[in-house]
Amino acid sequence: SKAHTYDPESPTEPFDDVAKMITTMFSEDEGVVDRREDGWRGHFCACVENGHISSWYQYASAMYLIDTCNPEAGLVLRSGHLQDRHVEPLQGMMACDTLKLISYCLSHHAPDTIPGSWKDTCSNAHYTVPACDVDCNAAVHHFGFPGFAVVAAALVAFLGRAV
Repeated sequence: SKAHTYDPESPTEPFDDVAKMITTMFSEDEGVVDRREDGWRGHFCACVENGHISSWYQYASAMYLIDTCNPEAGLVLRSGHLQDRHVEPLQGMMACDTLKLISYCLSHHAPDTIPGSWKDTCSNAHYTVPACDVDCNAAVHHFGFPGFAVVAAALVAFLGRAV
């Protein structure tokens, strides 16, 4: 995916693009998402459907913005509820929380989709939401290799004896 460039001849709503990207990821066509079949689509939908987002002065179910989420139909967002996110702070908070929720659910149920499919689409939507602090690359972060702490501790112990 490439960075979004606004084209006045072909306007697009970035949150519609978010839903289209998830729906494309749900497609079982070869090469769209290369990952094992472990029910991740249904788990992802259960995650977003049970998530909460900022709403009018309270946290509310994400279902306020999610019209549909299932492995067959994909994701349909009620993006019209976010159209004034540039000037209405509460709509901006809802929009930001929606990106955070999708990033969170992908990181837990399909983390390998984040760098390739999700990150650019999320970033394009992120830049239309004032003061949004979403981490679109919310894959589970790993430092080094497994067992790094053991090797580091052994090295410190070894160097401690050498002194």
